[in-house]
Amino acid sequence: MATVKSSQVNITDLDFDDIAANLKEYLKGQSTLKDYNMEGSNINILIDLLAYSSHVSAFNANMVASELFLDTAQIRKNVVSRAKEIGYTPTSATASMATIDLQVNNPLIGGETPTSLTINRGHKFKTVYDGFTYPYVSLASQTISPLNGVFKFEDLEIYQGKMNSDIFAYNGQIQNQRFPLTEELVDTSTVTVTVQSTGGGSSAWSKSEDISGVDKDTKVWYVQENDQGQFEIYFGDGVISAEPLDGDTITISYLVTDDQHTEGASQFTMTDAIGGNSDVTLITKTASSGGKAKESIESIRFAASKFYTSQNRLVTVDDYKSKLQTLYPGADSISVWGGEDNNPPQYGKIFIAIKPSQNVNKLTSSEKTLLRDKMRRLNMLTVRPEIIDADIIDILVTTTFKFNPRATTKTVSELETLVRAAIITHDSTYLSGFDSIFRHSVLAKDIDSAESSILSNITTVKLRKTVTPTFGQSKGYEVEFGEGNKFYNPHSGHNKLGGGIIETTGFLVSGFTDTFYFDDDGEGNLRRYSLSGSTRVYADSQAGTVDYSNGKITINGINVLSTINTDDTIHFTVIPNSFDSVAYRSNLLDINTSLIKVTGATDTIASGDTSAGVGYTSSSSYS
Repeated sequence: MATVKSSQVNITDLDFDDIAANLKEYLKGQSTLKDYNMEGSNINILIDLLAYSSHVSAFNANMVASELFLDTAQIRKNVVSRAKEIGYTPTSATASMATIDLQVNNPLIGGETPTSLTINRGHKFKTVYDGFTYPYVSLASQTISPLNGVFKFEDLEIYQGKMNSDIFAYNGQIQNQRFPLTEELVDTSTVTVTVQSTGGGSSAWSKSEDISGVDKDTKVWYVQENDQGQFEIYFGDGVISAEPLDGDTITISYLVTDDQHTEGASQFTMTDAIGGNSDVTLITKTASSGGKAKESIESIRFAASKFYTSQNRLVTVDDYKSKLQTLYPGADSISVWGGEDNNPPQYGKIFIAIKPSQNVNKLTSSEKTLLRDKMRRLNMLTVRPEIIDADIIDILVTTTFKFNPRATTKTVSELETLVRAAIITHDSTYLSGFDSIFRHSVLAKDIDSAESSILSNITTVKLRKTVTPTFGQSKGYEVEFGEGNKFYNPHSGHNKLGGGIIETTGFLVSGFTDTFYFDDDGEGNLRRYSLSGSTRVYADSQAGTVDYSNGKITINGINVLSTINTDDTIHFTVIPNSFDSVAYRSNLLDINTSLIKVTGATDTIASGDTSAGVGYTSSSSYS
């Protein structure tokens, strides 16, 4: 046997077994060991040790190389470090926020009615959520004077968590001094930094948003995540922004939120008194929302690359998408499109829709204003960002499933409950944000998988949008479901006598006493009618138009006085051309859980109640 040279050894194999096999092949190729039985001797143990050592060394070398790059790093501190190299700072935990009106009843200070009342930063509230009490605080001080004798704090924003402060002494002898925050669940958007000089004066320093606008005298601070996963504050060096003086006292105040975010909480009570007054009336205007955990590794990996591409300026649609994740870190989902893609086109504009949290679909007016101000510093002068509210398309699900009663001990009612739960889980899993697609076949599969005895299901869907009319004013409206959600219209005049494929809730119109509804004639005309018993009486056969191909309803000018819906809305329900639906621009798809219809039926063939298909009844596949 010829001697195997070292240059012939395969050094690219990193697997343990492959390394051991290569070592044995190499040793067998040596003339002194050509007849040696490697498998039956103690030398096999030495080969395994060498293979193990080589395998571990190869793994470590590969891991070290992988941790050098953002795409392949797995350890959080390395991902954060790689992101920092391109200027990206991971977002911290974000506290849930609620908006309340707080009226102080008959306040007295020193036995007299005060001329003003003040709520300071850190004023405490609380809520009970899932049986546990969670603290809330206000982050901004607010002073009010009475209006017509009423002391009322309006649109007061309160945040989940408690206030904490860390105090440090600045030591100019330490290079690159860092000040780690002692709490882990810090909401860095709430951090305030005050520097008190040894002479007694103090000043509030602000967070640096853009290094291009600072000089050696600019009093700003910076934040980053350190190797231990803590956020830390640091300052400039006297060249790039100001540096505190040796011995200065640094006070860092911030909000510490909770692991459990009280999303949807709407009942709050005040813990602290206001100037000694605790008799208050508290009204919740918007329920708590926006709570988020610290940014995950995968999110950092994705957002950092997009941030680097945008170069801290807003020009393209992708720039806005990536930057908005930093400007509004609590967003559950963000949709951005250019004015040229709008319908009708509006050149020179960029449209933005933000879903703040899983339970809230719209930004408040103050949030919109703050976001516009932040974008104004980064966007081009010729491009105007416009923030619009998310628009909900309700998916109305009706399902009938067949089951084998011999394969389960559960009742029909119990199976219907399981199917309903499976539909709700599907909604939260697949339809949580913009750019979502409702896939009918996936839902049908989830229904079949709800319980092993379920054999099949027939599931139909309708789409619904809500319009809030302006009462007492003649006005036209457009109801857009989107180009990807065409209406069912197999031929001109489809179901003309039956009202087409559109149905609405009722409303009252100026000049009439009847309750009116809309339907269509299958030919592209929207019709307004009232009911005389079960007969439709049409008052206007051309009340608007229906664009079946583009999923759009246009309503001519109409003076609506009221609606039968208690929330002053009109529901438009349509039969779609496809049971698959897509979220379009600012639209959000949502399975309306309160309108899910589930019916279970015994599969008579599987149960043996029928033979040769005689007497078997199929469910309709049409809405």
